[in-house]
Amino acid sequence: MRILLVTHYYEPDSGAAAVRLTRLAKLLVARGHNVTVLATMPHYPQGRIDAAYRGKFSAREHRDGVRVVRVWLYATPSTKISRRLLSQLSFMLTSALRGLALRRPDVVLIEAQPVFTGLAGVFLSRLKRVPYVMNVSDFWPEYLVAVGALRETSLLYRVFKALIDYAYRGAAAIVTLYPPLIDSIEKRVGGRERLYNIYNGVDLNRFRPGLNAAPFREKHGLPAVKLVTFIGTFGTHIDFMTMLDAASRLNYRDDLRFVLVGTGGQSEKVRERLAQPDVANVLQIGWVDHDEMPLAWAASHVTFWAVHGHPLYRSIVQSKLYEAMASGVPVAIANEGLTADIVSRSGAGLTVPYGDSAALADAIARLADDTDFHDTCSRSARAYAETHLDARHVAEAYERVLVGVARHNAQR
Repeated sequence: MRILLVTHYYEPDSGAAAVRLTRLAKLLVARGHNVTVLATMPHYPQGRIDAAYRGKFSAREHRDGVRVVRVWLYATPSTKISRRLLSQLSFMLTSALRGLALRRPDVVLIEAQPVFTGLAGVFLSRLKRVPYVMNVSDFWPEYLVAVGALRETSLLYRVFKALIDYAYRGAAAIVTLYPPLIDSIEKRVGGRERLYNIYNGVDLNRFRPGLNAAPFREKHGLPAVKLVTFIGTFGTHIDFMTMLDAASRLNYRDDLRFVLVGTGGQSEKVRERLAQPDVANVLQIGWVDHDEMPLAWAASHVTFWAVHGHPLYRSIVQSKLYEAMASGVPVAIANEGLTADIVSRSGAGLTVPYGDSAALADAIARLADDTDFHDTCSRSARAYAETHLDARHVAEAYERVLVGVARHNAQR
């Protein structure tokens, strides 16, 4: 089967979407399918096109059997919504233009966010007269309200919602990452019979306990003590002030260091807080390539994070949880809802209420001090990942949806 994947992010871009979609494309190829990816020039999260791709409108390459066609976009590190919109609009136009020359697939798989990427995929699907499957990974445009970028009464929000609903209505199938997304989409456009929930997964071979973390520690100058890490994008949903307040409560401990691995929209805010003496036990080492991520997790004794207490965040799962569990790293989080339920049900660590820095510090201290409890959480996390989070099973589930859509279209 010939599959066209339209996405804003693909390796060597970093971040959850790039990792998830790159892995899926490779696994679909391994299962015998012909996969072409239409994506941007690599630019994320730095906000600038990688040097090897600059000055080009289009580039073609093969990565592990996947044909990747890249097009130019206006890349920007700015967090302003006007700049982000311009960047997304530029990719919509260049991908639609470049996609005209691509061979007709049997089905188009479209990463729904950003919304204009979704519209480019819909356009190509219509033009080539093939069905499309929307892959929905977040609540849009509700997320923009949750982070304070837009209000529900704003014209831009209403336009976004109308465009997204248009794309959803025309889809032969819609795949979501979390069950609450199915309910949300059904209320907006109906058609529950074509809605499928497929949880994210993880490469259990790459992310596993027992890896040698010494090279990672040495490269980044990390001390030989227990590391409490945050690994991921500094997104606006992450409550860094609660996290750093928790770290400050443990500032007296010489046997612990907190390490922030990543960058993003809150980087400046985090740097300002790290200048204060009460968080002298916190290090930030910036972004690392995804190839290094297994070693970053292997260096972690505990991982921690906090999420702002918006109701929307109760219905999503932070993707870093999958890699942490596969790596056998116990979790301490200030979070509620789906993510907290998985941690509690699996026995992978401890959860505390939103914004409770004292309880978060206590949870971290217990995981650091109680060796038996730490080891039990580690084993439980890995066992849950092996049973529920194998990326190969995720690819098989996507395959069933894509093949079903393509076959139905061929029989019409």
